[in-house]
Amino acid sequence: MDKQSSEPTTFQLFQKGKDPQAFTDPRQAGAAWFKAEMSDKSVITVQKGNGPARVYAQVGKEGAQYVKDLPFDNMPGAADFKASFKEALERHRTERAGAAAGKAADSQSLSKPMDMPAIRAAERGHTYEGKIVGFQSNKVIQAVSEGQKTYHVAHDRTALSSAKAGLLHTGKDLSIRYPFAGVGIVQERQLERERKAPALQPKSFGGKGF
Repeated sequence: MDKQSSEPTTFQLFQKGKDPQAFTDPRQAGAAWFKAEMSDKSVITVQKGNGPARVYAQVGKEGAQYVKDLPFDNMPGAADFKASFKEALERHRTERAGAAAGKAADSQSLSKPMDMPAIRAAERGHTYEGKIVGFQSNKVIQAVSEGQKTYHVAHDRTALSSAKAGLLHTGKDLSIRYPFAGVGIVQERQLERERKAPALQPKSFGGKGF
């Protein structure tokens, strides 16, 4: 057996302010290199047996941005090292995408039934006033305030007056009145307030002195 091929290969990771890490598995070294700090002091070396240690990969700078390079293909264990590095990179991207999706889901939490506290079904004879906050299946969800408390009402989309369908979107401030069971009359809050306000009648200018 060739003596050189039987000699162990050691990968050693150096980072500023940290103890060196040594690996004999190029895949473990690749994963560690991905996690290494993005600093011009980070470097990984390779050593064959008792031979001299050589720079295997290091952090370089392109313009104002630091980048990690990878070993040349003819370096010991280069294929496994790079494969492990790229796998760690893909896992990182997937985790970040999942975290971003989770934040988006939180911002739209009112679209999920488990995140909507105190949802009530709309009832005959009631009028509900407040903003539309989301949609769930065939339901329109409205936030209704009573004093210091806010609860949510689920309206069947098919029960709401079709003439006002254009009003049904998130953030719209609406009054929804149920004169009959299963029939919801939709009005904009501003229009509803104007309709209820007494009209000011102009004074007569008739009579003496005018």
